[in-house]
Amino acid sequence: MSQSPRRFRILVVLTGSAQTGGGFHQSATNLRMISKKSPPDFEIQVLDVNGNFREAIGEAISSGRLNPENVLHLPEKLKTLNDRVVASPRLIYKLARWWLAINGQKVGMSPVARFLDNSDADLVYFASPAPVATELQQKPFVWTIWDLSHLDSPEFPELRTSQKFEDREQFNSLALRKAVLIVAESQGLIERIRVGFGVGSKKFVTIPLSPSTALDPSSSGRENLPVEIRELKSPYVFYPAQLWTHKNHVRIAEAIALLNSQGHDFHAVFVGKDHGAGPAIMRRITDLGISDHIHFLGYVADEAIPALYTHASALVMASYVGPTNIPPLEAFVMGVPVIASRVHEEQLHEGALYFDPDDPEELAQALLDCQDDKTRKNLVASGTKRLKELELLTESGEDALVKSLSRLSKRIL
Repeated sequence: MSQSPRRFRILVVLTGSAQTGGGFHQSATNLRMISKKSPPDFEIQVLDVNGNFREAIGEAISSGRLNPENVLHLPEKLKTLNDRVVASPRLIYKLARWWLAINGQKVGMSPVARFLDNSDADLVYFASPAPVATELQQKPFVWTIWDLSHLDSPEFPELRTSQKFEDREQFNSLALRKAVLIVAESQGLIERIRVGFGVGSKKFVTIPLSPSTALDPSSSGRENLPVEIRELKSPYVFYPAQLWTHKNHVRIAEAIALLNSQGHDFHAVFVGKDHGAGPAIMRRITDLGISDHIHFLGYVADEAIPALYTHASALVMASYVGPTNIPPLEAFVMGVPVIASRVHEEQLHEGALYFDPDDPEELAQALLDCQDDKTRKNLVASGTKRLKELELLTESGEDALVKSLSRLSKRIL
């Protein structure tokens, strides 16, 4: 009598932190999806590389979708000399890395890559685009990709300088070709990958981005607004985006200045960590003379976000980089009108008013248009409709992912 095969082990790797924004929440969503959708012959393991996903992991355990014994942990100490040279923050090892790099020498696999290759997993699933995937030598892996921003917008310093372009090009090229399966969030992105990297179509699964499940509409009361926003008497637009140049905060400020010079009274609320673009943005705002109308809140806890959405005149998604982003989907959930740069039309369809991200006058006109009650109602209705369409596409994509993983399990086990 033949013995039944053992369960197919998939190790989900989580990287990043809450302060990195939408990518963090999407990674948690991906964990929830793979643990919920997996058939009985799959065994899900999880590695939280930086210890930032305890809440998402705890939720998966409490719901019965994840066995606590399958939550893996990296060794606390770097035992070998190789690991210390690769990853230790101590100055002597930083100097060693620098010396080896200028002499053109590689220092070997990172401790995370070594841990993954030595695990008992059959397949590694990267819930976000983690460069460590390219180091794996023993384990096949699934790669997640959200954008090709370094190719789309190399004019921005965060996508070009200090080897950032070369690093992105290298790990994307290697990971896309080496992965056994690629999860992308739009057909448009897949087409650009095919053209830019020559990757075959059979490796792709399309799963759209999803709004954060941490978005709790019950905490949307005005009392949950930060004090300085709660006291505003004028309408404000909301933009939850890290302070990167490509996020285009300046164009929002210019539109606000233009409207206010015409006798209107608009404010803007920005939340997100400053990654170096903050001083330049603030200088421009000072030059425009509207410092009292632009509110920088920095990193804001999840509990405050629903209220900031609910009481906003509109969400403005001004980013040059797309074609997808999570905040417009969250605005759909919260019933808030969306104004977005044109790169987002593939994602949002009729759910937004669009503007040229280089044109503050177009954005200013969209802000005025969004004050009309009929326009607002139509946008909210269209956003709700589009969200339902995306939910169906997500469901279909998740089913296709599980089917592809089941096929791979027969080849790998």
